Parts: sequence; C-alpha cells; structure tokens
Amino acid sequence: MLNKAEIMTIERALASLNINPREAAIYMASLELWPSTVQEIANKLKQNRITVHSAIDQLIAKGLLYESRKGKRRLIVPEKPDALHKIVRKRQHELNTLEHSLKNATKLLSSIHSSTGNVPSVKIYEDVSGFKRMLEDTLNAKSEVLVFSNVALLAELVGANYLENYFKLRAHNEIHTRLIFPPGEFAARVNKKAAQYNIEVRYLPPEFKWQSGIFAWDDYIAILSYTGKKLTCTIIENENIAQFYRDVIFKLCWQNAKT
Repeated sequence: MLNKAEIMTIERALASLNINPREAAIYMASLELWPSTVQEIANKLKQNRITVHSAIDQLIAKGLLYESRKGKRRLIVPEKPDALHKIVRKRQHELNTLEHSLKNATKLLSSIHSSTGNVPSVKIYEDVSGFKRMLEDTLNAKSEVLVFSNVALLAELVGANYLENYFKLRAHNEIHTRLIFPPGEFAARVNKKAAQYNIEVRYLPPEFKWQSGIFAWDDYIAILSYTGKKLTCTIIENENIAQFYRDVIFKLCWQNAKT
C-alpha cells in the first residue's frame, strides 16, 4: 500500500506525461484490481462512473490501459508500468520530428526575411525575465561568448544558483566563454569551476568599479545596466559592431586583465 508521499511522487512524474491526478489514481487502482470493470474502479475510488469512464478512455488513448472481454463483460486492463517508457520514447520521437520540421521552416522563413544590411537591430528589456531570455539566446551561440560584467550584482539580481545552472547549460552545449569580472567572492567561486563551466576568467584591478556589463556572441552585443537594483538589457544585432567589440575592445581589456 502506497503512502501519501509516494502517491504524490507518482502523480508528479505522471503529470509530466500529461496524465492528471484523476487519471493517475485510476491507473493505480486498475493495477491493484487487474483486470476490472469501469464500475469496480469507480467503486474503489468512490467516484462517479461516468467521470471514471471518460478518464479511462483518455488513458486508453495514452497507452496506459487497454480493453479486454470476458463474455459480454468489458474489462479494463492496465499496461505494465514499463509502458511509461514507451510514452517517453514516443514523445522523444515526436520532438525530434518537430525539431526537424522547424529547422526546415526556419530556413524557408529566413529566405523571405528582408535584410537590413548594416542597420543595427535593437531590442530592449527592462526586467530580469528579459535578461534571462538573452541568456537563453546565448545557449545557441555558434561562437564563444564574451562577458564583461559585474557578476556579483548579476548574482544578486537573478540568483547565484540560476547563474551557475546557466554556466552548466552553456558548457553542456560546448560553448567556450571568456569572462572579465571585478574580483569578489562569487567571481572566485566561479573561477574554481572554470574547467567544469568551460570558461576562462580574468579580473580587472579593484579600483575599477562599474554597474554595467556586456555579453557578446555571434553578431550580438547585449548591454546591461544594474542601476538602482533594476536590470535593463539592450541587445544590438549588427555584424560590424559585434566584430569591433569582439576583436578590438574586448581584446584590449582581456590583455590588460589579470588571471
């Protein structure tokens, strides 16, 4: 007999497969009764037969239950719990198919996108969620990510754990990063994990203080302001500006920063 905590664990796992708590309860009841009628499941759960019947049809469609017959009786039989892995594999196949379709659609849409030449494209975000959207964009970078930032202020605004999880995701995508930070506790903590995060960290002398930052990748530059505990993120897309910052400004700062 499962306790309440174990049942909640199962419900949370099944919820990720779009199986709601009622459907989860019906599946667990059917495993216990195996096989059973709709009425028997409804009686066990003390629920309305019509409601249970509708949920059973959904579970059959999702591949967790199937019908059997014994004479004229309609029996409901649960698939073994291993069937959950089949659902996951089916979902993975659907996602792979979707990803392939979106790649083709993206190429076709890009072919009709009117190029603005050297005219910069600018986006402005005025909250933490916009900054996080920018970080998500960098996870698709084709070049290394260059960061010149006050990481202690960033960690304060978005959370140290969030930033470190972002570093892990970036490293998982095999994106190398160079960072210039002011010296401090969080900067040192990040530097200790440089190999794990696939990063190189350098520091500017402590007399330099700033409340801004720049992220650069591919043809993008994101300029950050942390003034007054408010995070503003301005993203500029322009090949020439990005190249100037990457190959001139950041390079000069990197050469003068300390390991």
